[in-house]
Amino acid sequence: MSDLSKFSINGTAYDLKDTAARATAAAVTTAEEYDRQVATFTYGGRSLADAFASEIGSSNVYAWLQSRVKAADFYGLRIGDYIDVPVAAGSNVPAQTVCYQIGAINQYFDCGDIAKGHHIVMVPSTPVTITGSKAVNNMNIYWRDTNDNNGTSSEQHPYLVSKLHDWEINDWLPALPAALRNVLMTQRVLLEERYSSSTKLTESGSWSWVDLGKVWSPSETEVYGQCVWGTKGYSVGFDSQFPIFNNTSNRVRGLRCAWWLRSVVGGSSSLACYVTHYGTADHSAPTSGWIRPRPCFLIG
Repeated sequence: MSDLSKFSINGTAYDLKDTAARATAAAVTTAEEYDRQVATFTYGGRSLADAFASEIGSSNVYAWLQSRVKAADFYGLRIGDYIDVPVAAGSNVPAQTVCYQIGAINQYFDCGDIAKGHHIVMVPSTPVTITGSKAVNNMNIYWRDTNDNNGTSSEQHPYLVSKLHDWEINDWLPALPAALRNVLMTQRVLLEERYSSSTKLTESGSWSWVDLGKVWSPSETEVYGQCVWGTKGYSVGFDSQFPIFNNTSNRVRGLRCAWWLRSVVGGSSSLACYVTHYGTADHSAPTSGWIRPRPCFLIG
């Protein structure tokens, strides 16, 4: 585009360039290109720290993003944009940098038994690696140490008594930067219950509102948009598909490996749901040793 900005008549200079119109045209072109990349599943995301560096200034990117969320100011934020999070080494967590992408924006705003505030769902771009006594094959994790997908008399929600969630809360969360932990919102959901004092149940028979804490695994519905292997009704209830998973590719893009979900399988007292390295929905014994975690969180 020509950059001619003025012309002169009888020695008087007149403005020729309409900078506002040019800025609008450039913004429209950028938006159209973004739409094209989203439609073709080729959008790779932008580093928020880089894209909004002038706005972030001397603040940290986590506090800046929380301030945006609390103001319900999501302008310019896109599904797939990311923050590179340095994770500290711990007894069951190796040092690593994890690309956390925006997976959903205000997915559950004003919903739940306690109305949820504005929030952004952050999803690792790939499953993460674990180590130590909770690791299997130096990188994976059991969903549970026994092949049992029921709750207990003291905690009837199977996921909340899983080894997977124990690791998320007691190992992964403390390894995140303090500045990030300070802006995390507790995830509260309608979670399936499965327990009987007289027998092992093969279906979830109830649900209740519970806090998952500040780090958690997605449900089957949050990945696939529907119940596939879980209990119809009780394993769905509240959840909906994260936009980042509205195409199969993002389930395995960047690292073709299997990862656990928080849902347990209907028709079985001993299986849990996971995403295969093919991107398909499947189920396996909780003691399967080839499956990794993919811990998510809310900024809000």
